[in-house]
Amino acid sequence: MRNKYISCYVAAFCAGLLSTACNDFLDEVPDNRTVIDTPEAVSELLVSAYPDANCVFFTESMSDNVTDRGNTLDPYVQPEWNRANRQAFYWEDIDMTYQDSPNYFWMASYQAIAAANHALEAIAELEAKGVDCSVQKGEALLCRAYNHFMLVNVFAQHYNPAFAATDMGVAYVTEPEKEVFGHYERVSVKDTYDRIRKDLEEGLPLISNKAYGDTPKYHFTREAAQAFACRFYLYVGEWQKAIEAADEALGDNPTLRNWNEYIQMSTANREKNYTSVQESANLLLASTVSQFAVDQSFYRYGYSTAVNNSLFQQNDNVVNGVWAYRAEAYNVSSEALTMMKWKPYLKSDGVNSNSGVYYVMEPLFTTDEVVCDRIEALAMAGRYDEACEDIELFLTNKIKNYDSIAQPVTPSMVETYYKKFAPLHPYYENQMSGKQMAFVNCAVDFRRRELLMEGGRWFDIKRFDIEITHEAYQTGATDVLVRRDLRRAVQIPEEVISYGVAPNPR
Repeated sequence: MRNKYISCYVAAFCAGLLSTACNDFLDEVPDNRTVIDTPEAVSELLVSAYPDANCVFFTESMSDNVTDRGNTLDPYVQPEWNRANRQAFYWEDIDMTYQDSPNYFWMASYQAIAAANHALEAIAELEAKGVDCSVQKGEALLCRAYNHFMLVNVFAQHYNPAFAATDMGVAYVTEPEKEVFGHYERVSVKDTYDRIRKDLEEGLPLISNKAYGDTPKYHFTREAAQAFACRFYLYVGEWQKAIEAADEALGDNPTLRNWNEYIQMSTANREKNYTSVQESANLLLASTVSQFAVDQSFYRYGYSTAVNNSLFQQNDNVVNGVWAYRAEAYNVSSEALTMMKWKPYLKSDGVNSNSGVYYVMEPLFTTDEVVCDRIEALAMAGRYDEACEDIELFLTNKIKNYDSIAQPVTPSMVETYYKKFAPLHPYYENQMSGKQMAFVNCAVDFRRRELLMEGGRWFDIKRFDIEITHEAYQTGATDVLVRRDLRRAVQIPEEVISYGVAPNPR
């Protein structure tokens, strides 16, 4: 692959684009910044190394969790978001630059990376003076790895050893910006993953929960870091490492989000609890600028009654139980469905201002997803009985009145139920047995329900090369996202392209 370059202008551009979210440190030119000369100051800087943007809006809109619901809901959403919603649904390049756009996510991610790199520079200087900053170094490395991991999985094709050396990845930035137009190479997917691995494996042993005081769930605790490691190893097909990381993340007695309890809550409490630090299932939370919580139910291309019925039809699961998940509809339309996962928080522009910016707390890692990941890894390792134990754990929290002692899950039950599912197409498909395919389909099936309206389904669509069809409501015209479709890699921002960076092919 011939080298592509990305200009380091992104930090300067971020300061303008993300003016509502930029931290004070990165808004200052280097000579005017507060001196970072203690481990405590480094820790304060690392608060900015977590993304303050998310990709939920556009990744969910691209997935098979949404359908064209017609234009009756259009008046409830601003035109810019309606246009971006349509572009995402048809896998077009999204030209919106506001929060919830690919542009905003790209810039916010690189801004977080810049904070991690400045922290690592300060750590190196402190360590040269004999000051121990090992826990801060671990957190900085994990943050840098995670932000690059999300960037490459949004803006590039999914990792596949057959193509990874030639598929374009992203710029892996490891140095603090010293000049506005420094240049960084846009490396291949393989190189991006290799560098993520290096940062992840160097940083993981340094993580300590003692460093985070009263706010551990906003930082890479050991559990959250291991959840990230599990996801990384799952993506690259290293099953034993994924299992070991999941074991560390979950502990001996994992607590999952109990939807049998959630359905007993009021709507307001369910919405509040879902992204709360008090919810044990949440391993890592990030405060992100987003309009999604306000508009989630009103996009034309969104979660519909048809999708809801297909996912949560009673008695249609491996134990013939009733799903405890609950969707609700606003009174403007029976199609204005929501899972009430997102609580909006408004940051006012001023004391007497009627305007402001909406934030949501995004669960970056949860025990529920880790259990699904472990089911998949255990199946690929041929450990089916253990995978069944995790299936029982998951269903105990998601099926009404399910008793795993009275109704244990067996490998034959999983095979029988999931043999009707279409085969998945990971890069290792030819090495999978029918039994493995059934169990992996189970994990993917569970993840789809658990991450509904969180954008996570899109990454399984990419990982398993799932072909999906989007159909127009009025005309019935269809658009198909085929296997290895170039549109699976979201287009990089127009502003970045204008600086000479090669766009993703179309």
